[in-house]
Amino acid sequence: MQIWLLTHSEELKKKTGTGKLVKEVLNNECDIIEWSRVMPSKTILDLSPENTILIYLCENEELKYHHDSGITVKNIIIIDGTWQQARKIYNQSPYLERFKHYEIADIKSVYSKRRNQKITGLCTAEVAIHLLAKYQHPAMSTLLDRFTEFNR
Repeated sequence: MQIWLLTHSEELKKKTGTGKLVKEVLNNECDIIEWSRVMPSKTILDLSPENTILIYLCENEELKYHHDSGITVKNIIIIDGTWQQARKIYNQSPYLERFKHYEIADIKSVYSKRRNQKITGLCTAEVAIHLLAKYQHPAMSTLLDRFTEFNR
């Protein structure tokens, strides 16, 4: 499983960003791709919708990923930025719509370094922790420990 962090350029400048933490723990199983509206990442464009999911809200039932949908997930795209930045990235990147969307619900954020704009909004590390737990990845406990320490 490969995690792709499609990251807003402003997020890369912040000390409170947790995407870098995910990259440090997962090392070569995570790539940070700086998002560009005018020059989409060839790497993201080349990902197959047959084995890639996007972590993003979805009202269109046809776009939603369900465990029983028959997809073997090899790639996970997480939009890394504030909710306003994530919405901008999604809305200005129509190529993201071709991936099944997975929505994380019913989990409240414990991230304290920044004020969250959405009640159900999770920071990037919390999203990664949830996914690693779901897929029983051995790095989940390490990322959880590192995030807990970072969040103090």
